[in-house]
Amino acid sequence: MTAALPLLRHLDYGDAATVEDVGPAGLQAILDGYDVADWQPILVAVQRHPWGVVARRVEQVVEHLESYGTRAALEGWLRRCRAGVDAPAYSLAQLRRAAGLSQRELAARLDVSQAQVARLEAAAMPTARSTVRFLAALDCYPVATLAVGPDGAVVIPTRG
Repeated sequence: MTAALPLLRHLDYGDAATVEDVGPAGLQAILDGYDVADWQPILVAVQRHPWGVVARRVEQVVEHLESYGTRAALEGWLRRCRAGVDAPAYSLAQLRRAAGLSQRELAARLDVSQAQVARLEAAAMPTARSTVRFLAALDCYPVATLAVGPDGAVVIPTRG
């Protein structure tokens, strides 16, 4: 049985709300203004799914917490829960956004049009050459290629 969420009077989540229903503002309110005992549903959700929606929301709000001790504790909890758990795959668009670039800014780095960047991000299977150029413009470099054949998958290391 998991602990009940604290009542968030300024946010209307209802009595049956789970921690997954609480958005970033609610998580920040709990982590900043409530007792450590009230964190239990959040900590359990992060432990259960270290790359899930609650963990990602905690990651969003942790840098805005007023108490620096709270920030360090939560960052440590995320690291411990994620240790040995692979991160999910990211799309080219997600990598670009994580780098803080617009399609237009990335297009300028690649010396192509914004429309070409949009097409590449939307492609179901972009070419290896295009993918490597895209990643290089984000200061990322592939370290392996996954080849899938009739006998299964093979990982081929690449040079950086």
